[in-house]
Amino acid sequence: MLRKTGNNMKFKSIFFVLILLAFILPGTGICFDVTAKVDKSSISKEDSVFLTVVVRGPKADLDLSMIKDFKVISRGSSSSYNYINGKSERKASYQYVLIPLKKGILKIPAIKAVMDGETSFTKQIVIKVSDQMVNPDDVKALFATADVAKQNLFVGEQTVFSLKFFTSKRLSGLGFERPPEFKAFSSKPFEKEKNYTRNINGVLYNVTQVDYIIIPTGPGTFTIDPASLIARVIVESSRDSQFNSFFNNSFFSSNNFKPVRVVSNSIKIKVDPVPAYQGKFKFSGLVGSFGIKAKMDKTSLKAGESATLTIKILGSGNIMDASLPEMDLDQDLFKVYDDSPVETINLTEKGYEGSKTFKKAIVPVKSGKFLINPVSLVYFDVDKKNFKTISTGKILLTVSQSQEMHLAVSEMDPAKDKSIVKEEVSLVNKDILEIKEGVFVLENQREISPFFFVLLLSVPVVLFSGVKLFTLVAKKDLPVEKIMEDKAKNHLKKADKMDSLDKDFLGHLYSSLVALIFSKGKKRGETITIKEAQKILTKANVDELKIGGITHLLETIESFRFGGKKIDENKARELLAKTKQTMKLFCLALICVGVIFSFPQKVIADNSALFLDGIKNYKQGKFKQAAINFEALAQNNIKNPYLFYNIGNAHLKANDIGQAILWYERAKVLSPNDPDLKFNLEYANTLVKDKKEENLAMMDVLFFWDNLIPAKTIQITAIFLSFVFFTWAVVRVIKKQKIFSGTGIILFSLFVLVTAVVWVNYYKRSVRQNAVIVQDEVAVRSGITDTSTKLFNLHAGTKVKVEQRKTSHLKILFSNGKVGWVKIGQAVII
Repeated sequence: MLRKTGNNMKFKSIFFVLILLAFILPGTGICFDVTAKVDKSSISKEDSVFLTVVVRGPKADLDLSMIKDFKVISRGSSSSYNYINGKSERKASYQYVLIPLKKGILKIPAIKAVMDGETSFTKQIVIKVSDQMVNPDDVKALFATADVAKQNLFVGEQTVFSLKFFTSKRLSGLGFERPPEFKAFSSKPFEKEKNYTRNINGVLYNVTQVDYIIIPTGPGTFTIDPASLIARVIVESSRDSQFNSFFNNSFFSSNNFKPVRVVSNSIKIKVDPVPAYQGKFKFSGLVGSFGIKAKMDKTSLKAGESATLTIKILGSGNIMDASLPEMDLDQDLFKVYDDSPVETINLTEKGYEGSKTFKKAIVPVKSGKFLINPVSLVYFDVDKKNFKTISTGKILLTVSQSQEMHLAVSEMDPAKDKSIVKEEVSLVNKDILEIKEGVFVLENQREISPFFFVLLLSVPVVLFSGVKLFTLVAKKDLPVEKIMEDKAKNHLKKADKMDSLDKDFLGHLYSSLVALIFSKGKKRGETITIKEAQKILTKANVDELKIGGITHLLETIESFRFGGKKIDENKARELLAKTKQTMKLFCLALICVGVIFSFPQKVIADNSALFLDGIKNYKQGKFKQAAINFEALAQNNIKNPYLFYNIGNAHLKANDIGQAILWYERAKVLSPNDPDLKFNLEYANTLVKDKKEENLAMMDVLFFWDNLIPAKTIQITAIFLSFVFFTWAVVRVIKKQKIFSGTGIILFSLFVLVTAVVWVNYYKRSVRQNAVIVQDEVAVRSGITDTSTKLFNLHAGTKVKVEQRKTSHLKILFSNGKVGWVKIGQAVII
């Protein structure tokens, strides 16, 4: 009886607990609260307010339709999930920029939030909007403005958009949270920002100005939304400071950093369509202010002799879209051959300005006096708001009869006869090359004997023995930073191969970024808090602005990973790209540190000083001096594709096309597949005047990976495979097993193949050298004396093949049939 009563009491207790949980748990599941806050409560009518709405609990639906006094622009949302001391908490944050529509006392009414049928409201917020700026010591110690040089444009007309950041306080960094977006415009930022001071109402402001050239692509009325910037303001710390310790800087113990967000004003631009053109000549499509001129290099010539007609279009506007106007040339009187246009375009404070030059080789086929009619250009003048027609002058040609060429030229057809081409790309004079007079004519150039061939192939066996001995004696554990860096690369590689919807995608991104941060702190770890990350990066002397970007990226990945919100494809790829960029910056820094500490201390000081001087001069626009600094490092036996890339950049900025392409090509030998190098080299090649058709050689087809994999990588691979194969052979011999089993045959075949590629590369480099023309214009001659016949001209940046080398001259091949001699110094071997 007592046992039965005990059971009843136990059953009643369990039932009571279940009833209690049934009432409590649903309440905690749907309970949430919502708060709203602004970054400032007093602004001018040209300013804006940053509104943050925080929902504690799962994400909710917000209703901002009651906000009537402001224009509301969403700046995205984020979420976080914390589990501390057995308690979990979810928080979602929504950001908005509010632009006042009038002045006075404006209200942000209570904002409604709905989640799972439950409703919650924020408190009302009051904002004071006035005409005048508030006290400079208050919010207006920092502000941003945006304006354009012209607010009424035509389609295709350019104008300059300027974003200015004003501060009367010291900053530790300034960067975009959201850069300006130019919808319905093509845009390009100016290379350099402007820094100056301005006195406003007795307060001295430091101004940072960033300019963009923008060109509307279609008619309509468009609004350029405000840009958002983030700065860290240095403020004096007080003894009672309890809230700013998070932003303490270990280097400035007496100062704190306060993060501040500022937002510029919006800009409205009206774009009108270009009126319909009804004139006689064809509209060129140019909008702006332009001029045109034409000239002939000679106006008296013989029939069959070529002359060059140069037409130059210059001005400001969309000059890059200029094309050659129609010309009235009688095909029965002239044979015409076109050249590629050459453009010189600069981005100035007024926009795009420059010129575009077109050249035609004109060959008269009859004698007499001929008139080349003016060439007319029609463009839309933005100042006069009307179409304008401009023309070149008339050109009179006097052509005398040529007994040798008259009959032949009169029957020519440019499409069939290839003997007459433009003067600039043809042989100036025709002559045969000089005979071979050197003793090398009598040399017996026999092939390498089988003995030496076998001896060379046996070298990997010796290397294997030495490498094995060395690794046994000097083997050491990898440092922690290297282990964590490799771990970060591994996770990033896995994420790159995954679909963004894969459940492990964000996990690999998170692990990659965390491992990178731990590598900077020389620690091991799997997870990290934002505060720990900031502490590690600060201790590693990482720039404050970069720390903000890295921790923001980490927070974003965490919010998508733990917040429960699905990530779309575009956002996933954006996070992957940012993580890759962070990886690139970190790895480059580690490489630089490794290179510096691998040399004696004196060499470190000398090289680092030169390197820093080069960077400084480059940033100050002293490109020639920067190139000298970087080349001095190369002369100190530093062979590095990134250094060579820097030298090429400095020369390109200094308008030395020949030296730029020379150093780019040298970098390409070491790193043929670097995307930045390929882009810059392709651009530099567009500036080269001499164009030729590239013929694909059979060796290039057979060994196509030469343009994809650095030669050093292939060499290391061959050494590695030799090590693997001979290690395999030793193990098999010890075990008394066959060496050439299935695995052995595969290893040996790979070893032989890669080793063959290495020797082919050595062979190609010894007999197939290339060079680059480094002088502005070089005369290619039939011999090595100055009196030898000039065959043709080449210009800076042209890449040629070296056929033969003498003490002071190189025999070069430009293209089929174009062979000659140049002085060493006019062309430099890559």
